[in-house]
Amino acid sequence: MKSKRKRDFSKFLRQKSYRVTAERLRLLERVRRQRGHFNVDELVRRLHDQGLKVSRDMVYRNIPILLESGVIEQSFKTSRDTFYESAYQKKHHDHILCRQCGKVAEFEDTDIEKLQETIAQRVGFKLEYHCHQLVGLCAKCRK
Repeated sequence: MKSKRKRDFSKFLRQKSYRVTAERLRLLERVRRQRGHFNVDELVRRLHDQGLKVSRDMVYRNIPILLESGVIEQSFKTSRDTFYESAYQKKHHDHILCRQCGKVAEFEDTDIEKLQETIAQRVGFKLEYHCHQLVGLCAKCRK
């Protein structure tokens, strides 16, 4: 019997007129178990290490689908790459990134979350998701 997540993902794919393939369902199962931040190359390497035969192109083609379906979330961007994380692993949080060394710190702030909702309502939007990223220099790089 399929898990609820597989059923929900299959339903999402059909509603969007995407093919439900065994390859996509295997990708879903492996991606939702990922811990920490990853870019596409890191994800492909992790999946290969777990014995899943996927191409970099296949993962790139499915990233927008995984984002739209809520399986993964965009975490942050650097000048060279975009990083993601599984939406199933932890509750929502935001990121602060050192522009020099690339150190990433995660944080949660209810005041920021409320303010984002207030601003969205003020300008006539209903928030669906966000990728909040602060950029600066960490203490080590400021020295």
